[in-house]
Amino acid sequence: MHPRYLLTALAILLAQTLSAQQVEGNFIRLVDALDEPEFYCLDLAGWGDHLQLDDPLQTHTCKGRGGQDQMFHFDGNRLKVSLYDRCVQVAGSSGETLAGSAVLARLCSDNPLQDLALNDAGQIQIGATAFCLGAGEDSTEASGPSHMWRTLVTVNCVSAQAALATWQVGMGSN
Repeated sequence: MHPRYLLTALAILLAQTLSAQQVEGNFIRLVDALDEPEFYCLDLAGWGDHLQLDDPLQTHTCKGRGGQDQMFHFDGNRLKVSLYDRCVQVAGSSGETLAGSAVLARLCSDNPLQDLALNDAGQIQIGATAFCLGAGEDSTEASGPSHMWRTLVTVNCVSAQAALATWQVGMGSN
């Protein structure tokens, strides 16, 4: 096979693979827009070449097109980072977490702190615990005034403000 055709075939295969991966993921966004008309989505820290996979996750202005660092999907009782070999995991010790703990992207494992599911109330609950994922109360500009961010932490599912802890998969209206 001519090298040019081989390169073309490889480029097509790569594009199909990336397209399939992108289809698998979706935005996970807060139902309430809060102070951001474009809503807040789960987000990896950084972007592109500046992506910080080991930093805590955050909530950030939903990016729409080009938001590959905001693509996640539920796979059983795991919330996977769609384009990276990572799962969402809350910080803790001996399989337990506390309110206010950070949320991380870690290699997928059988760690109980990766046991996450969207419950009937629209909360992302951590296993059989009383904790869910919630956006922080404070927001600030991120890379200029057109983007905002908040922390992403564990909160008590029962006492959490619904506006900060009710999520949906996708960008459609609730």
